[in-house]
Amino acid sequence: MHNLFKYALSLLLLGSSATCAPKTASFSEAASAAKGEAVLTRSRLLMGHVPVNISVKFPEGDRERALLATEAAYELAQNLENLLSEWCPGSEISCLNRMAGKGSCGLSAETLELLQRSILISNLTGSAFDIRFASPSPGGRRGEIRIDAMGRKASLPHPETRIGVSSIAKGFIVDKMVELLRSKGFSEVIIDAGGDTRAEGGPWKVAFQKPLSGSLEILLPQEVTDRALGSSGLYEQGRHIVDPRTGKAIDRGGSVTVFADNLSLASALATGFFVLGETDSQAYLEKFPGIQVYWIDPDGGHREYRSRSAANRIPISGPSDR
Repeated sequence: MHNLFKYALSLLLLGSSATCAPKTASFSEAASAAKGEAVLTRSRLLMGHVPVNISVKFPEGDRERALLATEAAYELAQNLENLLSEWCPGSEISCLNRMAGKGSCGLSAETLELLQRSILISNLTGSAFDIRFASPSPGGRRGEIRIDAMGRKASLPHPETRIGVSSIAKGFIVDKMVELLRSKGFSEVIIDAGGDTRAEGGPWKVAFQKPLSGSLEILLPQEVTDRALGSSGLYEQGRHIVDPRTGKAIDRGGSVTVFADNLSLASALATGFFVLGETDSQAYLEKFPGIQVYWIDPDGGHREYRSRSAANRIPISGPSDR
């Protein structure tokens, strides 16, 4: 069993920086060993200077293969950031925003998948989660995201529609990193990206940070296996979460963490549920079977809510998800 404390929260995916994925990135590396196995842990700044930490378990003597696999995962993350970041002028998301009301943009399979998943979650949360939140007008926030999956392109017909994928794309990228590591034979992996976490295999030990500015107090330590944790709150970045339905910033204390099968869903729901608030969000739980939701007060008080059976999960998952 290995420890990785989950310090919620950092949901502003690709940061507030206007930079794309760096060509070179700083990273640190550590390793630990147990009988017959070893654990490699690496950390690199990506996605707008978010620390992305990978821990992977592997048989002793297989360290070189683990190094190559984690390096490939970091390279994949950089490539996906360059496709998805609205802060990167050359990204496909930036193309859609730039061409709003003018025409369409050709898109990669990954960007199309992210847009389709975002629209589905938006529909299921009554637009409490909605990537059109960045639009400067009510008409823009209601504007269509028109997708031509066969033609591999999309458009924003309303000239004032703007999309921002910060609250789902970081989780999406981490899910793709896990998918790649699994394809290379690593079934025991945990990735933490600025507080949002995806655990493959396990059990892995995680915990929450008390949602109070400047606090490092750890709450609710627990073990997770094959789960993802996405968090949302205001205490680290101020009023940065916008209600897509009104265009107004949310002013609410505490935080919410969602456990789900994949991180794109967990992080998107954390944002949507935080917008809805603790009481109203409960009405949406049964639309997402198999999730757990923790509401944590600034003083550390907490409540847990669960949806019913994990059977008949809705199809909000990528190829990596079971």
